[in-house]
Amino acid sequence: MKGRKSIKTVSAVLIAVLLLLSLCSCGNKEAGETTTSAEATVSTAAFSETTSIPESTEAPQTTAQAVTQQAATKPQPQTQAQHEEAEVSGTESMTDGNKTVVYPLAVKSSQRSFPVIVWANGTGAPTQSYMSLIEKLAEGGYIVVSDASVMTADGTAQIDSVNYILSKNGDAQSFFYNKVNTAAIGACGHSQGGRSSVNAAQKDSRIRCVVSIAGASSADEARGLGTPCLFLTGTSDLVVISSQWCKPSYDAVSGRAAYASLKGGIHTTCMTNPEKVSGYTLDWFNAYLLGNAQARSVFENGGKMSADSAWQDFQNKN
Repeated sequence: MKGRKSIKTVSAVLIAVLLLLSLCSCGNKEAGETTTSAEATVSTAAFSETTSIPESTEAPQTTAQAVTQQAATKPQPQTQAQHEEAEVSGTESMTDGNKTVVYPLAVKSSQRSFPVIVWANGTGAPTQSYMSLIEKLAEGGYIVVSDASVMTADGTAQIDSVNYILSKNGDAQSFFYNKVNTAAIGACGHSQGGRSSVNAAQKDSRIRCVVSIAGASSADEARGLGTPCLFLTGTSDLVVISSQWCKPSYDAVSGRAAYASLKGGIHTTCMTNPEKVSGYTLDWFNAYLLGNAQARSVFENGGKMSADSAWQDFQNKN
């Protein structure tokens, strides 16, 4: 295991260096990107709930006592919130042409609809590189659609993913039929994929929320964007340097936005340690796709993220 981790770390560093050189050669309008050959470990969480009823060893009861106790011990029906939480009890994935879809298992049995995240890969980095992160987003109750493209900057791959999942929502032969919350579609991506998320939201109003992770968008591309945007970066990212890309993009958007830098975070942190970014990513989508007030409070001054010692330079606006 140690040897495999060392290989993954060395691969990520070598690719980051190569992409840093690529970024420098592309100028400020191109997205410098990391590529990795490291395998992302896919962790599929399966939560199961069991209920056991102890056998009674007491003496026989009178009819009145039995009725009273039966009423007192009768299982109470779940509230809708409890039922929905229990439904999201694992994930599954499928590949359909150039799309990889990871989704809660409840999609197949539930009568409700599910929010969507369209994912964009970084330069040269296949979807498999991000599967650990994508799994965590799906575990949060989202259908996550990733396009196979590894050159995503203009946002068209993510827009195509929106079209794809909406077509499945309208296809009576698909198990996604009527299972998509069409008013709750967000875009998320890493590096060039973060740039893609900004550009896709600029072009397509169906995308209601953006999370850009080490995104290589320029201020010009982000300027005037009113879609809620979260910009996450790392203090040790030498590929997409925050002061040149992420922070100017945050400054340029006109809508609700937040920005923070992970202490010691490098360009490939979301691949190797996805748990460092997945929680806040889900909070942002829950806040601005699902209208969750508790999640919104995470990004207010004095909220959870501003007080998190693992992050620095937190800012928010609008």
